[in-house]
Amino acid sequence: MEIKYAMSSPAVSVPSDATVQEAARRMAGAGVGALPVVQNDRVIGVVTDRDLVVRALASGLSPQVKVEDVMSADPVTVEADAFVTAALHAMRSINSRHLPVVDRGRLTGMVSFDDLFSYLSLQFEALAEVVNAARGTPGTSATH
Repeated sequence: MEIKYAMSSPAVSVPSDATVQEAARRMAGAGVGALPVVQNDRVIGVVTDRDLVVRALASGLSPQVKVEDVMSADPVTVEADAFVTAALHAMRSINSRHLPVVDRGRLTGMVSFDDLFSYLSLQFEALAEVVNAARGTPGTSATH
């Protein structure tokens, strides 16, 4: 199961010279909690709603401060053709709920823990349907 089937695409992103106010508005409009920060189609950072609150608002920074001043730089990304488990391991290793998805270095989507949970839930539901159908077919038996 590859990430490209679970990710949100196209990714909502902001340029590195956007203001934190612009980033907050973009997050609110898209209903997301994190945005990849891009420069020349490359992901150079991630800014989260927590970054906006803790690094900008709580610190008394102006809403006109640039996103690059509060973002997490050099973010961990995952390739679009990577397996879902790779994204889960990456999220766990950096204690994050969001990962930019790239295709040869270019932003192609964003995957969140919620995206992965929903996707895997649907896969398990489909598997359960197969198992239940097999149990109801004459001549088949379930093994435990």
